[in-house]
Amino acid sequence: MVQIQDILPDSLGTLKFHHVVPVCVDCGLMAYQEALELQVRLHEAVSVGSIPSVILLVEHPPVITLGLHKEHNMLVLPQKRLDDLGIDVVQVRRGGGGTAHNPGQLVVYPIIKLQDFGFHVAPFVHYLEQIAMDVLQHAGVPSGRRNRYPGLWIEGRKIASVGIQIARGVSMHGIAINLYNDLGIFGHIVPCGIDGIEMTSAARESAHDVPMRQLKEVVQSSCVSLIPEFAGQRGVSK
Repeated sequence: MVQIQDILPDSLGTLKFHHVVPVCVDCGLMAYQEALELQVRLHEAVSVGSIPSVILLVEHPPVITLGLHKEHNMLVLPQKRLDDLGIDVVQVRRGGGGTAHNPGQLVVYPIIKLQDFGFHVAPFVHYLEQIAMDVLQHAGVPSGRRNRYPGLWIEGRKIASVGIQIARGVSMHGIAINLYNDLGIFGHIVPCGIDGIEMTSAARESAHDVPMRQLKEVVQSSCVSLIPEFAGQRGVSK
């Protein structure tokens, strides 16, 4: 897995890449705002062809993010109380409603030029979900999709949340997989703006304790191996 400095040129637009697979970059623990600024910079670079498509693997300090669907951005606590708890609240331009991130949750941010891989939007979302399903399966937790509700579920419990933005044909934001994180942070929001959702994690669902490093390697493998299954599809995959 490469480091971010290995692919980001100092001056955008000076190089041209034609990679057939995305490059996975392990960012470790990174503040949400820093990761967002990095996504924006990479998005520009991928859009103009300065760097190949990139998938960032990140964990965040505690933060709540609010999406474009304002009716689904529901906080249980007032902003000042969240500030006192050291939990940032950030408005972002992605699909979906409110969600939360904290250490032990693996967030996968694809900065991918969709046309380079033959992706259409709906199958691309399922591509991300399938990557997360592979990660969870490796952690000993089978998961699946749920009609009308994005993300991944175990019966009625939600274990992964997805929300993306497509601009100039390049994706941003992505999918957050609850692995070993403290689920208490979700008590400060109404996840996705849907009352009654119970959040869960790999740690809660399975006695397996698979190192995060191994689970990141699953992302690296699946992001390549799954491309043929989802490329070229126009409808929603099975």
